[in-house]
Amino acid sequence: MVSLALTSALEIAVAVSASILNFAPPSPTAAPPRLKLNGYSLVPSSTEEVTSFYGQWAYLPGAPSLVQGTQRFDVVDPRTKNSVGDFDALVSRGNGYNYTALLVTANDGTDVGTAAGQVPPVGSLIATFGFGPVGWAYSDMPSPSGNVISLALVTPFGNMPLRSTFDGAKGIADHTVDDRPIRLTNGYSIAPADPLGETITATSGVLPLWTSVQGHQVFAVYDPTGTQVGSFEGVFTTTSDVLGTYTQAILVTADDEGDVGTGAGQIPPVGSVFNAVYAGADTDYVLYSSLPSSTGDVVTVEQVNSGSVQTSPRTFIDASEPPSTRPLSVSHGLTLVPVTPLRPSGINGLPPREVQYQGYQQFDVYDATGARIGSVDATVFTQHDLFGIRSEAVLVTDVTDGVAGTGRSDVPPVGSVFNVMLLGDSRFGTVQSVMPTPSRDVKTFAFATPLGNIPVFHARKRVPDRIDVSFFDPFVNV
Repeated sequence: MVSLALTSALEIAVAVSASILNFAPPSPTAAPPRLKLNGYSLVPSSTEEVTSFYGQWAYLPGAPSLVQGTQRFDVVDPRTKNSVGDFDALVSRGNGYNYTALLVTANDGTDVGTAAGQVPPVGSLIATFGFGPVGWAYSDMPSPSGNVISLALVTPFGNMPLRSTFDGAKGIADHTVDDRPIRLTNGYSIAPADPLGETITATSGVLPLWTSVQGHQVFAVYDPTGTQVGSFEGVFTTTSDVLGTYTQAILVTADDEGDVGTGAGQIPPVGSVFNAVYAGADTDYVLYSSLPSSTGDVVTVEQVNSGSVQTSPRTFIDASEPPSTRPLSVSHGLTLVPVTPLRPSGINGLPPREVQYQGYQQFDVYDATGARIGSVDATVFTQHDLFGIRSEAVLVTDVTDGVAGTGRSDVPPVGSVFNVMLLGDSRFGTVQSVMPTPSRDVKTFAFATPLGNIPVFHARKRVPDRIDVSFFDPFVNV
C-alpha cells in the first residue's frame, strides 16, 4: 500500500512535469517528424487516419498528449529517392514533443527483412525521440532467429550505436503478446477464445522505455479444469517496461448473454475491468477487478505470490464507475454537454492506482450565454485516480451542426483539443485548449474554479506545415 501511494505521487509529479514542459501543444494536424530505418527514409504515402489519443494529463503507462492512428509508408532509398517497398502501420506520435512510433501491421510482401533497404516485417516496432538536434532511434523487428533490436543515439555528427535488450515487440508477430491467462483467485481464468483472434488497434508508450499494445478480441472464461464456460468481447492493453514489469488490462464491452454476473464462473458484465500487474514472473502479480452490479459494484484488489493470496481491505478506485456525463466547461466560454454515452475503444492505466478510458462521444456545444450553437463528434480520453483527480480530453473529429470557428459564438473546428483536469468534486483545476485555423493554432490556458474559468494564457501560433489528416468517427454511419 505504501508502494501504491509512492507510485501515485510519482505519477502526479510526472504528469505535472509533462504538462509544464508541453504547456501549449499544437493541434494534431501539425506535421510530425520523419523517420528513418537503417538509413532509409520512411515516407508517408497516405493520409493519416487519427483513431484515438491520450490527454495531456495521462499517467504512465499511457503517454501524455499522444495521438494514435493508421497510415501507409514507403521505404525510400536516400540516394535514388525511389521506393523499395511499402507497409501499413499503427502510428503513435507525441503532440507537442518529438516522438513517433510505428507498429507494422502489413507490408507488400517483397524483400521483407531486417537489413538496410528491406521492408520491415509485420510486428516490427520503429521509434524516434528527439530533443532539438539530438535524440535516439529504436527498432525491434522479428526474424526467424529472434527479434533484432537496435538503439542508437542520434546526433548532428552521425548515429552512435547503444546497447539495448528491451524487446518491446515481443509477442506481437506470433500473437502471444495478449495470450497470458489472467488467473482469478477463485480457480477460474480469462484468456483469448482464439489465440490468433486479436485485432491490434493501437500502440503507445515511449520506446525503448516502455510500450503498450492495444486491441480487442473475444475472451473466454475457463473453469478450473480448463473447460470454457462462456465468453465475452473486450478491449485490452498489454504493457511492458525496461524494469521487467508487465501488465494486462481488459474492459468487457459485450457478453454472450449467458450466465452473466459477479459470481465465480459467471460471465463478467459489460463494464467490468480486470488488471494484472506482474512483477517479473507470471506467478507474482497484483490482480484488480471491478464488476458492475445493481446492488453496488464488486471491487477487489488481491496480491498473488506463487499461489498465496492476500486480499486488500482497500480497493481505492472503482474502475467500472461510468464516465462522467456532466457538462465540460472549456475555453472561450464554451461548454460541451455529452448527448451520448462514451463508446469505449481502449483501456489503460494501472487500477487500483488509476484507470484510463479511450472512446468516442457526441456533444452539444453551448456558448457563454447558455445558448446551444451546434454539436460535434469527438474522440475522448478520461482518467480518474485514487486521490480523486479526474481528467478529460476531447478531440473534435466532426462538426455536425453549427458554424465552425475560433470565436466565442463558433463551434470548435475539427482538430480542436480540450484538456480539463479537476481536483475531485471541488471544480478547481486547469483547462487547456488548442483550436486550428488554416495557418495558425489558437491556444489558451485557464484555471478552473467553481465560479468559472480564469484565463491566464492566450496565443495565436503560426503553423507553417499543417498536414492533411482524417479522423475515424463511428457516428458517421449510424
